[in-house]
Amino acid sequence: MTLEARRQTQAGGTAVGTVLLDASPAAPDRDGAVSVAFGREHGVVLRLYAAGRAPRDTDVFDFCPLKCTSSPTLFSVLPVPPPQGDAKLAAMSTIARRAGVALAATLLFLLVAAPAGRWRWAVMLAAAWALARAPLGPSLPLATLFSPATFYRPLLRDFSASAGSLTVLGVVVLLGAAALWRRAPRRRWWSVAAALSLLLVAPYVVRYFGRGIQPPAGGVSLGLWLSWEVSLAAASMALVLLAAALVRGPVASARVPWTLPVACVWAALIAVGGLLLWRPSGAWPEWYTFMWLPALVGVIVPAPRRWALVGIATVAGTAAGLVTWGAAVEGRLQLARRDAQSLGTEGDAVAVALLERVGQEAQRGSPPHSAGELYALWQRSPLAARDYPTVLALWSAVGNPIAEIRLATLDLPTPVLAALVRSPVTARGARVERLERVPGVHYVLVAPLPSGDMLTVGVGPRSRYMAPDRVARFLRGELGRAPPYSISLGPAEPVMAGMGPDVSWTRDGWFARGERHVDLPGGARHVHVMVELGGLWGLLVRGALLVAADLLLLAAIGWFSRMLSEPWRLALPQTLSALRSSYRFRLTATLSGFFVLPVLLFGAWSFARLGDEARRAGDLLIRQTLRDAAPMATQVPAGELGARLDADLWIYRGGRLIGASAPVLAELGLVDPLLAPRVFRRLALEDELEVTTDERAAGRPVRVGYLVVAPGPPTTFGTLAVPQLLDDERVRQQQEDLAYVLVLAILVGVVAAVVLAGLAAGTLARPVAALRDAAVAVGRGVSVPAFPPGAPLEFTPVLSAFERMASDVRRSQGALEEARRRTAQVLANVATGVVAVDSDLRVTMANPRAEELLGTALEPGDLLRRTAAPVWEPVWDAVAAFLAAGAAGIAEREFEVAGRQIRVQLAALGPSPDGCVVALDDATQLARAARVIAWGEMARQVAHEIKNPLTPIRLGIQHLQRARGGAADFDRTLQETAARILAEIDRLDAIARAFSRFGAPAAEQPPLQPVDLHAVAREVVDLYALGGREGPTRFTLAGAAGAPVRAHRDEVKEVLVNLLENARNAGARAVEVRVDDDGRRVSVRDDGRGIPTEAFGRVFEPTFSTTSSGSGLGLAIAKRLVESWGAAITLTSSAGQGTTVTVQFAAA
Repeated sequence: MTLEARRQTQAGGTAVGTVLLDASPAAPDRDGAVSVAFGREHGVVLRLYAAGRAPRDTDVFDFCPLKCTSSPTLFSVLPVPPPQGDAKLAAMSTIARRAGVALAATLLFLLVAAPAGRWRWAVMLAAAWALARAPLGPSLPLATLFSPATFYRPLLRDFSASAGSLTVLGVVVLLGAAALWRRAPRRRWWSVAAALSLLLVAPYVVRYFGRGIQPPAGGVSLGLWLSWEVSLAAASMALVLLAAALVRGPVASARVPWTLPVACVWAALIAVGGLLLWRPSGAWPEWYTFMWLPALVGVIVPAPRRWALVGIATVAGTAAGLVTWGAAVEGRLQLARRDAQSLGTEGDAVAVALLERVGQEAQRGSPPHSAGELYALWQRSPLAARDYPTVLALWSAVGNPIAEIRLATLDLPTPVLAALVRSPVTARGARVERLERVPGVHYVLVAPLPSGDMLTVGVGPRSRYMAPDRVARFLRGELGRAPPYSISLGPAEPVMAGMGPDVSWTRDGWFARGERHVDLPGGARHVHVMVELGGLWGLLVRGALLVAADLLLLAAIGWFSRMLSEPWRLALPQTLSALRSSYRFRLTATLSGFFVLPVLLFGAWSFARLGDEARRAGDLLIRQTLRDAAPMATQVPAGELGARLDADLWIYRGGRLIGASAPVLAELGLVDPLLAPRVFRRLALEDELEVTTDERAAGRPVRVGYLVVAPGPPTTFGTLAVPQLLDDERVRQQQEDLAYVLVLAILVGVVAAVVLAGLAAGTLARPVAALRDAAVAVGRGVSVPAFPPGAPLEFTPVLSAFERMASDVRRSQGALEEARRRTAQVLANVATGVVAVDSDLRVTMANPRAEELLGTALEPGDLLRRTAAPVWEPVWDAVAAFLAAGAAGIAEREFEVAGRQIRVQLAALGPSPDGCVVALDDATQLARAARVIAWGEMARQVAHEIKNPLTPIRLGIQHLQRARGGAADFDRTLQETAARILAEIDRLDAIARAFSRFGAPAAEQPPLQPVDLHAVAREVVDLYALGGREGPTRFTLAGAAGAPVRAHRDEVKEVLVNLLENARNAGARAVEVRVDDDGRRVSVRDDGRGIPTEAFGRVFEPTFSTTSSGSGLGLAIAKRLVESWGAAITLTSSAGQGTTVTVQFAAA
């Protein structure tokens, strides 16, 4: 039902707006209808009626352009809220779905956030319990997996009530078994006994749970079949892995035992034998179960983890796949048995009840008026949900047919239905008639409608024998999966001996054939049921894929178990980097592409070929139908012609649809009312007579053939169209089988690529390993092993070059050893201890003198901090600091170690040092000898200096003695001599004070103070100028005052006095003191004798003097004082031209 609005445009055209109000469930664009959108949003169903056809109900709303009193009704709407129970279930389902999603997200977050160990295991167990016990699985998109309708066994209650629950339990046990495998418990007698017990019960457990498989009547989808197999595989692998963990032992095996491949081959052979031994009655013999024990025992023998997982997945996967196949086949046999038993004279009370319910709903609601409304009535009825084969018809009050829709091929011809309608019993009210027809009991509902018309609904047995009608195939499409069985009915014939009412089964190759005798009108019939078992090749392909899937599942569970027990961090960048740099991975990718790309190309070509063959066969059938129908297309009605040819026909005139063999399709909008533009153009304008194109009808792909049956102008030419559905089950099955083969081929190609890449990498790895071993031998200084024969030709130059390099290295090592021996001999005879260390203070070489100094033996590789005594720690700290600084020169340090004076010299090893050389000297005796020599020299100097004044004193005393004996003027002589002696005594006192001052250690000085250098210099110059007016030397001051300098005033005056005294003693006639550089520099310049150039290096030594009367300490004391202020003293002089002494202070 659509609502259109039309308006004229200014250009004279018409603008049309269309809204889809409601559509049949078979319509492809029904989801865009207003009624569907309203129901999806609010949960209320809207039933729309054409004008005047709505039931008389207060809940009906009429829609009119203006007001319904003054304008016609466009359509009517009846809102139908869901029943209270359904609304409650819907609300609970919504809440459960949201709660399930929230719970799943919470558990996932907790699993990631929880610390590894018991907390993650607790979260995992909680998630497993929620999936198995709480309604979490059904609330997620896993309803089929957790439905007991397709799998149920009562042994474990909730944990075996569905395939999903059993899978959860199997995964939990697998996780625990994987954790036990990693712990590697010690093998004991009871663990071996427990493992053997698990192996004994494993086949029976898997077979017991396999009997819980219950295939649905509509067929088994791939997802459902995989859910069964995964649940059984998880259970079987859990038992086998647990047994293997119990007998593994603490020491992992490094070799693959011969039992493992034998067990895998044996399991494969037993599985193939099981396919051949299976029988419809009893499946497998009892002894067959014990044939699995050798494979199970062989697979639990300790082996490397990777190969053990392969063996367990192979044995358990083949067993689970075989049991799943057998259980699924047995389930299909049960379905076929029930289907065959539904035929005959046995009644169906459920069908009667459903028909009565349909009659009640039809009398309460709006009566149907067309075939489309009949289909809508059937869609709302429980008959559609139960998939009953149905025929609906609408009759007038006198029994004339108005509309009819056949959804299945039932033995209810139109005259039989007309007779039931015209029966006098019809006037009494609705009734359900039982009719024994072929192939079984049919029921017909005859119900009067409020409009006066009559409704008949006929149903047949729920059997696959009742094939859907062509209209039903268009409306509902194909099943999309292979039917579980096929059933047929033989002609009437005498009953064969031994055939009874029960189905008897026999195996005929790869089919299970069932036979049953039924009594039907017209004579006894034989019911033939065929259940396809699948070809051997197809089953082997699927089995190999299942084993691969089980192996991936087992590997994933092992990884997940490790993640639960141990901290784990995703190292994706490192992994990608390792893969990019791996030669084996690159070769594997290349070989995989070499294998996979041709397979994919072949698969694409094969798929296209299958489709083309099916398309050509369909086109041939379409052309034949068009040829047969063309002569009568303009004379016989489309419905009658379609019934004759058993085909769907559409008739167009001038591009408009004027007739269809199934009018219900046109009423439901499933047939285009106009020819497609490209088809119209080719037939009407390009003079083509026949066209076949791909189109869509009822939302499904169809192939439509068009044939011009009445030539004429574009407005009147007649066209006959024959549609055919493209979803052919046979083609789909062939494509599915081909897809499985392609997947297996790709998998085999990838495995072959991995194996070949491993072999190629191993071939290259052997010479590389030989080169590595040879390089290690060269590094160790041992003889190079011979290279193995058979190396690739490309490696020959490399091996030859390496041998030459090894020979050169041996010669270099010999020369190096000779140089090292000479160095060791030299170092052994030197008096200095020499130790070479690396960056970690590890000894690389040491001479005997170093061992003697350290008091311990030193071997290469010893750590100095651990080998030497703790008193040497300051020395090693200095060495470490030198290495950390990365100095390039030679550093000298002195340390006192255990009462000894140790002089240390450090030198780095090269421009990029990774170590250094440490030279150790015991300077204790040397320092003592230097001090003795220094004291002797000092004593000699002191004696020399004291002897000079003593000589005049001695001569003066002798002179006094002589004068007392004979001289007349003794008083004058005594006075002169005494003055001379006092002068010499003052000289001795000055010499003693000078030596005492120089030899005393520097005492703690008070802080420096600001000193006006110009003022101090003026004071000293004035003092000398007043005291030496009668002498030949003149003292002057030059320069100006500046900023104060930091020093001690008394010490500055003492330095200047020493400098002026030296100038006067040097015979200077003019001495100038100059202050400049803003008061920071003072210089004393004289014109005395000067100092020879060869004596410049000793002017500041304590023993240096240019006069015989000087102590030689004046300049030495001056330098010491000046440097204590942070200043500098320099001297320039020329012999015979005078001397200049300058004191420079630092800037403030």
